[in-house]
Formats: sequence, C-alpha cells, structure tokens
Amino acid sequence: MTYIMITNGYDWGPAIDKIILDLETIVDSKSFNKDDFSVKVQRTYAKTQIFERKITAAYSSDAVGNQTAESRYITLELEVGPNKIEGSPFNYNASTGRNEYVQTSYEIALMPMHQLKSNTGDDLALGEGVFHECTGELNPLCDRFVQNQAFQFDDVLLTYAHFEPKSTSNTEQVTSTCKKPLIIWLHGAGEGGLDTSIPLLGNKVTNLITSDIQRFFGPLGAYILVPQAPTMWMDYNGASVYNTTVSESDGYSHYTLALKELIDTFISEHDAIDIDRIYIGGCSNGGYMTVRLLIDYPDFFAAAFPTCEVFENEWLTDARIEKIKHIPIWLVHSQDDPVIRISRFDRLSGVPLYDPNGNFIPLDTFSNALFDRMLRAGNQNCYYSRYDYVIDPTGRYNTEDGKAYVYHGHWSWIYTLNNSCTQTIDGKTVSLFEWLSNQKRNVNNPS
Repeated sequence: MTYIMITNGYDWGPAIDKIILDLETIVDSKSFNKDDFSVKVQRTYAKTQIFERKITAAYSSDAVGNQTAESRYITLELEVGPNKIEGSPFNYNASTGRNEYVQTSYEIALMPMHQLKSNTGDDLALGEGVFHECTGELNPLCDRFVQNQAFQFDDVLLTYAHFEPKSTSNTEQVTSTCKKPLIIWLHGAGEGGLDTSIPLLGNKVTNLITSDIQRFFGPLGAYILVPQAPTMWMDYNGASVYNTTVSESDGYSHYTLALKELIDTFISEHDAIDIDRIYIGGCSNGGYMTVRLLIDYPDFFAAAFPTCEVFENEWLTDARIEKIKHIPIWLVHSQDDPVIRISRFDRLSGVPLYDPNGNFIPLDTFSNALFDRMLRAGNQNCYYSRYDYVIDPTGRYNTEDGKAYVYHGHWSWIYTLNNSCTQTIDGKTVSLFEWLSNQKRNVNNPS
C-alpha cells in the first residue's frame, strides 16, 4: 500500500511532518485514531538509522493532507522539533560544508488487531496492513516556487528559484501603478549546490511568500528571487577556495558578475518588477554577497538586509563606505555567534567572554563594524537588530527544564525570516519587512 510524504520548512530546516495514506476506498473517520498506527523511518546517509516517529494526530483528508469529513486518504501528523533528526530529510556534510538530502523511506503499519472500516461499515481488507511504497513528496510552500532554473554567464553556471506574486491585470499592458517590488535572498554556505529546494528549505526562505511577509508589499505582493551558487558566494576562484584564505583578495568573489547578470536578466524578463524597489538580503555567506553587491552596484538597490554578514572590515575601505552610505540598510546578528564573531570568545573553550556587568564584549568586526561606519558616514536610515541569543520566536519549543529553546548563535536568520526584528522609528514600532516595503531608490538624490 502507498503513502505520500509532506515536507515543510521550519526555523531549524526542513521536516517531514505529515504522511498521507491511500486506502483506495472511503474510510469511516470514526474507525481510527492516532494510536491505531505506528510509523518507522529509515534514514540512509553514509550509514543507516531507523527511528520510530511519534504520531500527534490522525484524520481523514484529501490527497494533499487537508482535513475532510470522510475520504480514501488518512493523514498522520508527526512530531517535529529542532533536535528531532528523525524528521529531517537533510544531513549536514561537515566535509563539504553543505546540506544534502538523505535517502528516506517509511513503513506505516496498522496496529495488530485493529480493523479499519469503510464508510458503509464494511471491514477493509488491508492484507498485512503495512504502507511502504512512497508515491510522491509534497513541499506545500516550496512547490509554489519555479525551481532549478539555470543561468549561464561566461564559465559560471548559477541555479535559481523564483516566486511570482498575483497577476497584475488581465491586460498585457503593465502600468506604473501595478508594478511590484523584488526581494532577492542569498543563501549561506551550507545551501550551495545545484538543487534550489536546499536554499529554500535550509533556512525558512519559504516564509517570504506567506501573507506574514507579502502583506507589507501591497495587494499584489512582491517577487522573490533565490539564486544559488554551485559552491559558496565567498568562493575566490570557483574551486571552493574562500576569499578569506587568499592574501589581498580584497573580498573578491568568483560569482559577483554572474549574479548581477542573473538579477538583470530576471528583471528584464518580468516587466511588472518595479526597478526602484529592488531589495537584497541574505545570511552569512549571503550577507557577505549582499554587501559585495552594494559596493559594486551602489545605485541599483533600494535597500538591503544582511544577516550575520561576513564581509571583512579590512575590505570596507573609506572609499567603499562613501559609495554605499546612502543605502538604507538593516543588519541582524547575534552576539553569541561563534562562527561570525562580533563578540570576544575564549580561545580555548570557544565560549563567549563577558565584562564585569555580564555583558558581551563587542568586537569591531562584521555587522558591528559596518553599522558603526555607516552611522559615522551619516546614514540616517541604518538599523541594527543585535541579539544576545537566538531564542525560539514561536514559543513552541523548550528545553527539558522548560526554558525557551536557544538555537545556535549563528542562526540569527531565524529572526530575519520570521520578521521578528523591530525598531522604533518616528515613535512607532516597525518590523524589518514593514520598513523594507517603504524603501524606494532615488537615483537622482541618493544621499
């Protein structure tokens, strides 16, 4: 018998959170509950692991998992969480520094002595009562993107995904009143490769197409463009050589020209994009590339929102700050980030150091340095959400002692993609994406 898997993006990455069973005949919804099934998953990546999955709900549904009165389908909701590896379709490959898919197979069994009934009251003949053939996978938000598109520029091949918001009108003419902004998101090092579902799900980038974000950009919403580098954005020569390891690299990236050409081509192919409302952001490696593009094309973007960015302070010359000082920018970083450090850490233990008052000891690096230098250059539309820790913003997950779950300090993109960052602007509490939606390029008077 067959089943379908459903995967959704979460703050910690993707999780298989539903299994849809196909009974091939309408089932009496009163003849089963969540305790009548068992779910076992086999994950294979270098080695094979077998886990029992906890079922949290069971109900009649349609073919894509929406609850219905009675149906041939039964959906099982499965427990997920930041520490529950059994639900993840990903494995982080430490040798390559990237997220990769694992081979996943499920076995769903009806508990012994339990009998399902049809909507006419007849016993259902289910043989051994085991579902072990997967006939499909659904990613509800991810599937709304056009994925795995290829773009070639000289010797560089980039892949990308994009989301197109609501249609502007029934006519072919696009007017200035129905133009829509473009939000570009640049992934971190772990999401490089040739499969665009990885940057969409590795961080909760799919949230950018939900009403939580889209509502700020008017009734028509915003385009979302998610380019993907085959290696990482900080690659100096296309051979996975970090530009930080090359003396006097000056922050050069092998992908800058190709990425800008991809953006230009995408805009030219979508007449409804408002070229005065092009926004760019990204996390870690993507935060670096965000700053790199601002420097190289300072009159192109309306605003930027780099998160845990890793553009070295030594590359931020006074001349470069002068070029970008007019650009609205909102930075996000966590002070306990052990990867892109903006605070002092103990060299031996790798834990943060604190001053006598228990505060983090700031460094003049990365987001700290960029923010301070932009302010000193006179940028009055520059904001910084600097957190002590990355704490679960949903309130759903806790530690064993009942405290709020604390994520790895590098994962400050969780705040960004949940639109949890706020500032008081002109006496009003404003979120990052609300602020972003109000920014517009002014090439005639950029300062």
